[in-house]
Amino acid sequence: MKPALTIFDCDGTLIDSELLYNTVISDLLCESGLDHYTPELCLERFTGLTLSTIRAQVEEEHKIDLETRITPDIYVSRAQAQMDKGLNAIVNADQLLARSRTLGKICVASNGERSSVIKSLKMTGLYDSFDGGEDHIFTKIQVQNAKPAPDLFLYAAERMDVLPKDCAVIEDSVAGVRAGIAAGMYVLGFTGSHHNPALHAMALKEAGAHRIFSDLIHIADYLGGEKG
Repeated sequence: MKPALTIFDCDGTLIDSELLYNTVISDLLCESGLDHYTPELCLERFTGLTLSTIRAQVEEEHKIDLETRITPDIYVSRAQAQMDKGLNAIVNADQLLARSRTLGKICVASNGERSSVIKSLKMTGLYDSFDGGEDHIFTKIQVQNAKPAPDLFLYAAERMDVLPKDCAVIEDSVAGVRAGIAAGMYVLGFTGSHHNPALHAMALKEAGAHRIFSDLIHIADYLGGEKG
């Protein structure tokens, strides 16, 4: 297929940051007395979810109040401090973006904190791939409901002036795949950033992903019609 608009998730799809962010979540939960939340467990349970959703799930499960212990300000401060130590793009992300630009429009739609999404794209040199700059980077703060609701993808399509049926979504998380499917878009699942790609591929497929890929360069070939 050759989409009129390709919508990219950011963390775990373009930027190798899921472990970083989930390590911060793990640290905050351990400091709150929930020391069984290792980075690996957080990756398994929380990839693609917003901080508020993560906190709500943990509070409900453990009957604990984390409102003052895990706030957006604390989380963003910790995460950005870790980002400053080093952050990398996913292998072949630059090539996928370059190829996608020859097929149609491109943008980012992320559940991440807006300042962190923009900073990570700039730090890894991917920001300049988006002609509209910040106007082509959409985040949860711009819609009522974050992924897995379809709001963010539908908002991105509207702002980019493309019908949902003509959009392709590139996602590494179950929440993101579900959002793309709910939006009526063609969804490609990516497993290359996950610690257990085979298991994660099954989860993305069950969530509704139309195709699964382990390398971004293969997505570029597929979108360009070079591979069926």
